[in-house]
Amino acid sequence: MTRIHTILLASLALILAFGVCVPQAQAENGHFGTAAIRVAAMPDAVPAVTSPLIQQGMTAMGPNPPTYGPPPSWPCIPAAAPCSSDPAGGMLVATPEEVFTVTNCESTAGCGELWWTFQTSASLTCPTAGCPISVAITAKQGTNTVYSLPLTSVGTIPSPASVGGPYVDVIYAQQGFGITNWGATVDPTAGNVTITVTTQVTAGTTTRTKVKAKGTLVVAVQ
Repeated sequence: MTRIHTILLASLALILAFGVCVPQAQAENGHFGTAAIRVAAMPDAVPAVTSPLIQQGMTAMGPNPPTYGPPPSWPCIPAAAPCSSDPAGGMLVATPEEVFTVTNCESTAGCGELWWTFQTSASLTCPTAGCPISVAITAKQGTNTVYSLPLTSVGTIPSPASVGGPYVDVIYAQQGFGITNWGATVDPTAGNVTITVTTQVTAGTTTRTKVKAKGTLVVAVQ
């Protein structure tokens, strides 16, 4: 059985807050400041396993939701509100867009909502406290960095073996570009922006293996 949960990643130049929406069976959202998410220290990574423990899925960006957490208007997993009437197994998300305006992207609300998915393998094993998850985001125009979030802890997921199946995770955040609101080194100009998202899961129960997956999205600002 595949279980789905969402992770809200909120950042305006610096990380301000994180929210974790736990699996729908618990039907409750949790909010955590960065200092409140604590993960036990892990040894350095050992060589990666031969078969992938996580698989990168979709990477997309669309309009910001009308209301923003918790619960957000999207992404939404049935049978949670406001998508309680949607069939199980689906997901409500914003329509992906490819073109945004520089003015919107430099605002505090940003261009829109960036979201991506990844799935854990059924062979993933975790310590009792769960597998730590970290994410990173970079946005570039050529060699210019218009946004950068370094690899940052956003919580944990349980072992698929302990919950009866793999997880499909959805990570999402309001995303913008520029020096003033988004901590960039330069402001964006009209043209393409290449966004790279990285998801890292620290797996294992005796030795610790850090497994990464990446997704790339190209959007245009004008």
